[in-house]
Amino acid sequence: MKNKRSHLIGAVTLVLLILSACTPQMVQNVHVSVNGNDNNSGISLEKSLKTLEAAKLKVKELRKKGSEGNIEVLVHGGTYYMDKVLIFTPEDSAPEGSYTIFKAAEGETPILSGGKKITNWKKAEAYPEHLPQVAQGKVWVAELEWLNKTNRFHALMLDGRFLKRARSKPIEVYSEGLVKEKHSHMKEMKHRTHFYYKQAGDVKPFRNWENMDDIELYIQPTKKWLVNYLPLSKVDQKSRKVKLAKPATYSVSENPGFVENAIDYLDEPGEWCVNTSTKKLYYWPKNERPDDDILVTYLDEIIRVEGVSDASLKGDKEQPVRGLVFEGLTFSNADRQRWEPNDIGLQHDWDMWDKDNGLIRFKSAEDCRITECKFINTASDGVRLDRYAQHITIEKSHFENLGGVGVLMAGYGPGKKDVNHHNKVSHNVMTKTGQIFLHSPAVFVWQSGHNLVNNNHVYDLGYTGMVFSGVRRRFFHSIFNADNPFETWMVPTEAMEHLPTIRWDEVALDHGIENWDSYEPFMHTRGNKIEYNEIHDCMKLLHDGNAIYMSANGKDNKISHNVIYNHPKGGSIRTDDDAHGCTINGNLVFGTRSALAIRVKGLNTTVNNYLINAYFTTGFAGNTCDTNSVFKHNVAYHLSPKANFPFHQRLVMVKGENFDNNIYYHPDPKLLKEKIALQETKTEEGQDTHSLFADPLFTDIEQGDFSLKAESPAIGLGIQSLPADFLNKVGPSYSPFINRYKSNKNKLLYPKKFRKQRF
Repeated sequence: MKNKRSHLIGAVTLVLLILSACTPQMVQNVHVSVNGNDNNSGISLEKSLKTLEAAKLKVKELRKKGSEGNIEVLVHGGTYYMDKVLIFTPEDSAPEGSYTIFKAAEGETPILSGGKKITNWKKAEAYPEHLPQVAQGKVWVAELEWLNKTNRFHALMLDGRFLKRARSKPIEVYSEGLVKEKHSHMKEMKHRTHFYYKQAGDVKPFRNWENMDDIELYIQPTKKWLVNYLPLSKVDQKSRKVKLAKPATYSVSENPGFVENAIDYLDEPGEWCVNTSTKKLYYWPKNERPDDDILVTYLDEIIRVEGVSDASLKGDKEQPVRGLVFEGLTFSNADRQRWEPNDIGLQHDWDMWDKDNGLIRFKSAEDCRITECKFINTASDGVRLDRYAQHITIEKSHFENLGGVGVLMAGYGPGKKDVNHHNKVSHNVMTKTGQIFLHSPAVFVWQSGHNLVNNNHVYDLGYTGMVFSGVRRRFFHSIFNADNPFETWMVPTEAMEHLPTIRWDEVALDHGIENWDSYEPFMHTRGNKIEYNEIHDCMKLLHDGNAIYMSANGKDNKISHNVIYNHPKGGSIRTDDDAHGCTINGNLVFGTRSALAIRVKGLNTTVNNYLINAYFTTGFAGNTCDTNSVFKHNVAYHLSPKANFPFHQRLVMVKGENFDNNIYYHPDPKLLKEKIALQETKTEEGQDTHSLFADPLFTDIEQGDFSLKAESPAIGLGIQSLPADFLNKVGPSYSPFINRYKSNKNKLLYPKKFRKQRF
């Protein structure tokens, strides 16, 4: 009997152990509310903590007591004005297999703000020197005791809007006659750090402001694909010569500049300026007095997930933070970056390398996630992944009204160290990035590889939609001799862009910079998948940009099954200088407004793309298209009543067998027969040998079904049909492109006007 009882007890115990193993551990909750108290336990809403800092410490305490499972920090509704950056270190990592989740309480909207409200406004009684006469009696002032040279701000906001900073009228600047040096690079650098200005009309003169650290020059330096905010250093009023505290990206010439944040130019209602030296903020309100909800962008970041970084090649001291999740939170009101002496620029200084700037920043972090969050109304970047960043997901989130980039991934510069990879940007809506730095894309991937960027809806941008790049070969000039053909591309060694990121001890270009196989191993933007994104209405302000842009990347990037349309200028997909090994496949491009669909340089493959009222071409400046590039199995479907652009252009350098099996169509038989009317450049002998001029026979283009009918002549050419439900798969799952297609199909397919192309 005793033996049977023992067996029964053993069996019951085994069952209980199995059930215990199969039952998920109970999630522990910590509550935070704006009405809480950091002396509370945080175990309920009634006993909630007041700050996220206290919640972070509470989680650490629970982990030390042995909590192994998930811990959820429930953040209740309201606005949390952050006095300091919330920093997570390796001690805040969740145990393997579990997560610490900071999430919005169900049905509530918590907002984490990096702003600071201004409540101590007073009508100015004594007017500062140089305040315009028109503003006297109308300006209000607030004294900010916390303001200093290391704790300054660059944006003032009201109800999510950027208030206008005091700005001069356009000032003509020039650099002719600046230097006598014959050496082109010395001359070029001087033109980036000095300039003359013209004194004309009612433009007030530059002067040596007492708060020179606050004054900036806003300008497009020579090129029209970027803007600079440049701190001033010194003004010689007699010669009208100005020295900058930080070099411009290019020569300060050709385009007019604007002086910002000087009291001299506070001459319109709604404008403001700040004097860090006197700790005073000046504002001319549009109403009788300043609104109560005006705030300054106080913090540079709101959350930083920062492990212990190890920049050495071995990296054995790297201690990443892992297992953090941010869900359903809204982030806003961080400050924009200011260029400091030691800053290092990424391509064209479109952003800064390893910079404290962003609503959330991951630096030495892995296995973290952002889901269903909002990143809105900020002067900063949205999310940054700097240096070591792996298996980090940003999904189902909304980015809008950002001063800088939406999501930035920036690994180490050229060398053997490659630790920024396998991240995911998925199913997000991203609009109105670059509201201050106009060139800022929605997604910027630099020296980062094997990432998935998919099903995002990107629109309404001043410049390019997405950038994937590294460091171009011209920046390796210091290892060349003077006879090298790349000498004409040399950049000044004092330039901010790229050069300081190169890990010279790890770079060995035995076969010269011209050799792709020698150069490619140091370009870590490789193996990325850019797919099923909807990108439209970019390029609204700047020039020479694209929806998706590749430059100086490694191999095996795949740009596939994206839908792109309605850019007023520029192209849809572009592989630029030193972009090799890309596959451009299965994309659907509508030539509404700009008809330029795909522009290729380097050695890349363009296959199976569907171009509606659009064309493809090769690049002609800098690098050119490699003769071994492939252009096959593409569909060019023109419906324009007047064919004023070709099916393709400048493909004469591509080998004949690599340019074939395409299909071209126009409903006007005469235009279709007279190929040259639609094709600006005749193909060389051997090109397009098997290509056809025929209707590809889409199943139902009016309803968005771009699949090919069984009898389509395209199938015989090896062209792959798009799935019947293709448009349902594009864009975020909760807002697929098909909805917008049906409401805009006439504009997409039959635009009234086509932008005339000039060749």
